[in-house]
Amino acid sequence: MVEFTDPGCSWAWGTEPKLRLLRWRFGDRLRWRRVLGGLIGDMNNYIREFDAVRNAPSRIRYWRTAWEYTCMTYPARLQWMYTSTEPGGKAVKAAELQSDVVAGRVLRRLRESTFVFGTPADTTDRVLDAVAGVDGLDAGRFAADLRSDVVEKSFREDWEETRRPNEYVMTLEGDEPGIGRAKQTEGHWRFVFPTLIFRGADGEATVPGWCGYERYEAAMEVASRGSTSAPRAGPSRDEVFETWPTAAERELDVLTGSTTPPSGVVAYDWGEGLFFLTDDEARARGV
Repeated sequence: MVEFTDPGCSWAWGTEPKLRLLRWRFGDRLRWRRVLGGLIGDMNNYIREFDAVRNAPSRIRYWRTAWEYTCMTYPARLQWMYTSTEPGGKAVKAAELQSDVVAGRVLRRLRESTFVFGTPADTTDRVLDAVAGVDGLDAGRFAADLRSDVVEKSFREDWEETRRPNEYVMTLEGDEPGIGRAKQTEGHWRFVFPTLIFRGADGEATVPGWCGYERYEAAMEVASRGSTSAPRAGPSRDEVFETWPTAAERELDVLTGSTTPPSGVVAYDWGEGLFFLTDDEARARGV
């Protein structure tokens, strides 16, 4: 399974509950590869006389519209709008040099820096601040790798792969929000975020944009018949926080059927609701 994504995409953030459920139920059956596609190279290419602080209120309104579909948090107290999402993409590629698990934790931190705490990590220094205390991350190695030619090359390969959209997304029809049709940005056609492509012995299926969870399982079946049989039972509320250090109310609902966290977690008011962190993660984040 290939996941085209970007840490600054609200639809990708909104899909986190479904991807957590997919990984929980079928993680041992999926070889999962992330492609960091680069949502925004330079915001100055989109907004004339762009000002990160002055443009924050309009972006809050935009992301609130996505929240109405996804029910995931949006930055109600956004301090600045990101100038680029590429530093975050490179950060995930740097973390991948340590492990896929650590890279997933770094990606999650970067998403939360924008969509929970309203402080997008759009420079190298802000990235380093955002990932401080990530479990298992060798911070010194990460800081060095982040500035390396190896990471630059790896990210550029992901950027280029994202800009080779397949025929399915190029010819997709419809006008509903988050449909997933290929998009042209900064002079190039690309996959939208998130797009998942499942490949297996029986075929290939592309699931682009905002969609129901059931489409992911259907795509697994196209790629490999019988691959969704006997899934792992859903996690308990305690297992959620044993597996992940944070969870939004929507994630708890999707994973457990309840928005009530177990005892011992920290509740953070993001502006229009609560976001939950383990005690260790809360300390690492200064919450």
